[in-house]
Amino acid sequence: MRQTVTNTRPEDPAVPTDVRRVLFFGKSMSRTRCTGGLVDALEEHGLEVRWRNMATLRRWLGRDLANRWVRAEFARFKPDVVFVFFRDLPAALLAEFRKHARVVLWCEEALEDLDGSVVDYFAQADLVCMSNPARFGWLRERGLDNMVFLMSGFSPRFHRPAPRQRLRRDVAFIGGPGRRGQRAEFLAAISREFKTEIFGLHWDRWTHLHPELRVRGTVDNKGYAQICATSKIVLGLNEVNDDTYYFSNRTFLTLACGGFHLTHYVPRLENVFAQGEHLAWFHTEAQAIEQIRDWLQRDADRARVAAGGHALVMDHHRYFHRIARVLQYLREGLPPADERLVVIPPPAASAALAPIESVD
Repeated sequence: MRQTVTNTRPEDPAVPTDVRRVLFFGKSMSRTRCTGGLVDALEEHGLEVRWRNMATLRRWLGRDLANRWVRAEFARFKPDVVFVFFRDLPAALLAEFRKHARVVLWCEEALEDLDGSVVDYFAQADLVCMSNPARFGWLRERGLDNMVFLMSGFSPRFHRPAPRQRLRRDVAFIGGPGRRGQRAEFLAAISREFKTEIFGLHWDRWTHLHPELRVRGTVDNKGYAQICATSKIVLGLNEVNDDTYYFSNRTFLTLACGGFHLTHYVPRLENVFAQGEHLAWFHTEAQAIEQIRDWLQRDADRARVAAGGHALVMDHHRYFHRIARVLQYLREGLPPADERLVVIPPPAASAALAPIESVD
C-alpha cells in the first residue's frame, strides 16, 4: 500500500506536500547492510525509492561529472524526500536539493568528535535521526532542534538465522579493534580463557602485541549469520559504553541472526532488552569472563535467551519500524524535545520460547 505523508513545511510552496518518491544516498555496507535495510524498509512502506552511491559514482565519473549526473537525476525523478545516510551526499548538493524536497539524515555514528561542519550539515535537514541521543544537548546549544532518537535496526532480508549446525567456538567477536584499539586487550584476555575467534578488519597492528588474538578476516551478512549459528556466545563491545542508549548495531544483527549475545552494558540498556530474557550484559572484563564461563555450561538457557532476543527484534526493531516513525514525524512534525527520548516498546519478561529454527 502506497504511503502518503503530509509535508511539515507547508509554508514553502516549492516543497512537495506528499511523500511518494525517495532519492536515497548511501554507501553499500557488506556486513551491516544498514543502507540496504533502510531502502527495503522505505519500499515496504509503499514508497518508490532510487538508491545512489556517491562514492561509486565519483570513482566511475569523477567528482564534477558525478555531481552533474546526480543533479540531473534529481530533476528527472523529482523526489519528495532526499534520504541521506549520515554525510553520504556532498553538502552543496544537500543545500540545493532541500529547496525542493524534504531532507532526512540517518546517523548511526557515536559522534565522539563533533565540530561545526556537522552542525552545518545537520542544519540542512528537516529531520536528523540519531542513535546516540547523548549528543542532543551539544547540538541544541548550537541552535539545532531537528534531531530525534531512533536506534539502529536490521532487515530480515539480510540478517536472519542460518541453518543449525555444529558449534565451532566458545566466543566470537565480529568487528574491528576500535578507533583506539580499545578492544584488543579486552579480547586478548577473553582469548586466554576461552576458544575465541575474531572476524573483522584492521587487526594487523594489534596481533603482534597480543598473540592470543585469533583473527579470521571480515565477513559479509551471510557470514555473520554463519558465525552466530556456530558460536556459543557472540560478544558485544561498543565503541562507546558510557552514552545513554547508544550501542552498536551488532546487537540487533546478532539477535536477528539467532545468536546468543553477551554485550557490554550501556546506560538504560535495560529499557530496551531484559537481562537473561533477550541477551546478557557485563560491566567489566572480570564480569565478562565470569559470565562467559557460566553461560557456556547452560546450553538450554542460551537457546532460550537467543530465541527471546530474536522474537523481540523481529517484532519491534526492524528498520521497517524505524521508517514508520520517520514517516510519522514527517506527517505530524516532531514531538516536544522532552518526548523524543522514547523506547517503544519497553521490554517485558517473555514466556519460554523454543530454540530458533532457520528461516531458509
